[in-house]
Parts: sequence; C-alpha cells; structure tokens
Amino acid sequence: MSRMTFPKLTTAGLAACLAVGLAHQGYATLATRSGHAGFERHRLRCDSGNLITYHVRRGAAGGPTLVCDAGLMNSSAAWLLVADHLDPAISVVLYDRAGYRTSLRRCPEDFSLGESVNDLTEVIADAVPADGPCVLTGHSLGGYLAHRAAAATPDRVHQLVLVDPTHPRELLHSRRQREGSRGVNLTMKLGPWSSVFGTGLLIDKKGLFSFAEGSPHLRTLRLEGSAPSTWRAGRREWDYSYAFMLDGGRPLDRLRIPVSVVAADSTMRDTPEHQDLYDEYVASGSGGRIVTVPGSSHLSITGGVEHAPLTTRAIEDAVAAAAAQYAGEDRQEQGATA
Repeated sequence: MSRMTFPKLTTAGLAACLAVGLAHQGYATLATRSGHAGFERHRLRCDSGNLITYHVRRGAAGGPTLVCDAGLMNSSAAWLLVADHLDPAISVVLYDRAGYRTSLRRCPEDFSLGESVNDLTEVIADAVPADGPCVLTGHSLGGYLAHRAAAATPDRVHQLVLVDPTHPRELLHSRRQREGSRGVNLTMKLGPWSSVFGTGLLIDKKGLFSFAEGSPHLRTLRLEGSAPSTWRAGRREWDYSYAFMLDGGRPLDRLRIPVSVVAADSTMRDTPEHQDLYDEYVASGSGGRIVTVPGSSHLSITGGVEHAPLTTRAIEDAVAAAAAQYAGEDRQEQGATA
C-alpha cells in the first residue's frame, strides 16, 4: 500500500461512516413526525406562541380522562406502554412539550419551566371534556411540571399521580444525586452536537434502552433518542432545571387534591433520601400514598414490560378514586338543585 493510499482509504471510510450516521439521523427525525396508532392527533397554539401536539384516545363518554406528561428527553411515546394496559373506558391524552416530536417552540422569551407549565394547562383546557374528572400524571421532570400545572388549574384536575418525579430540592438533599448530575450535565452539553452528525446510531451500544426490551414501542424510543430535536429540547430543559435545582428550586405548591407517588424500586434503594422528598409531595395534597414498583428503575417504571402494568394499576386506582369522588359531588349538586 502506498503512502497516499492509506489516507485516502481512511478519508473514504470516515466519509462513509458520516454518511450512514447522517442518513440514520434523518430517518430518526422523520420517524418522530408520525402519530400514535389508535390516537387522534391535535394541534394547539398556546399563549406562549408554542405549537403543541397532543394525542387523544377516547374512552367512555362522561368518563375520566388521564393526561400524561413525559420526562426529560422523552416524548408522548414514553407513555404508550402504560396506555396499552389502561382500561379502554379511560380517555387518554398524551402530549409533547415544545421541541419534542412535532411540537414546535415558538416562544420569543428565554425558556423557563413556567412556559412548559402554562402550555400544559392549556392542553388540559383544550383536550379534557368538562363533563368528567381529570387525572394528571407525570414522569420524572414531567411529574414536577404536572404538580405545578395542577396548582395552576385547581378546578380542572381532580387527582395527581407522580411517577418517580423530579423534586426541586433533590440535588441539595442528596449528595449522590448531585454527583451523578455532573455526568448528566456533560452528556447534555455534548449530545445535541453529536446527534447532528448521526451518532445516535450508536446510542444503544451500552444498553441504554435495555429497560424496554420486549416492548412493542422499543424501536420508537430508540429512534427518538437519535433525533437532534429530542437532544435540543432536552438540553434546553436540562440547562434551566439543573441551575434551578442547584439553587434549591422553590417550595412545592399546596393542592386541594390527593397527590400520590409511584416510586421506582431502584430510586428508593439507591437514594433513600428520596423517601423524604416523596413524603413531601404526598403531604402537599389532601391525601394520597407512595407505591413502590418492585424491581423497577427510573425508566422501566413506564417503559418496561414487567413494570409498566404495575404502574398502570397504581394510576388506575387514582383514576377510579377520582371518578367516584366526581360522581359523588355530581349527585350532591343534583340533590341541591332538585
């Protein structure tokens, strides 16, 4: 091999790898633009200027509606496995925060969590019928956003279920969490740039999606993890949330509805300090409880084939309680007007 041949072969090899990576990145981006089977797709322009996409699966008329908010770096697809196990009588609303999938961020101001909270309250107002109870659930960062949204819409949300939620004081409360967040911070800084060049093709080499093995939605989750838009939205949310939590966050709002927490087994085992934070969430409402899903991790609690059904069961208990309370209040109103 001549001295000129090796550089040429190396250059050609790198170019081929880049071409494959870029093709994968483009394919992943297109894949995130599809809807969800069995769901109607709706578009909402929020007061923030954001164009939010939400997906609705209709249940029984006049019955309860469950609204689901996903975690950081996750979209509505993260709730599909839970939705698969839900009682079909329950109406389900899955939505994508600005920047994820086909939801577009058009807000002219700098990002804040309040922007996402306000968008969620508008999704609830637009998507949830007025003749039935609404239960709001959120996973990870989505859990914290759901808590704030419930406080902002006290007349629309009847129960709140937080699935392994982010707590605004968790980095100050747990040294382990604070140390782990530094690695996450580095990943979030590099991820958006590397994803542009198609490195998402390698994202699952270390088993990052092993929690969803066997799930019918595994391919969708993998492709979303490769899409640059997912990384850009995640980076924007992370940058604000990281500084927010390092600064101590803000006190939890007080709610007049039951607040329950569905906790991942690994969270309670590896960071026992979270018990105090989850107790604080429950105490912020008018009742509720903590349910731990055995063997689950922070991601498998909604995306794992063994654990998602148990999470679904805990959510259905809250939905049933909200429906019973709503029916009781409706009978009282009818009696008062008779």
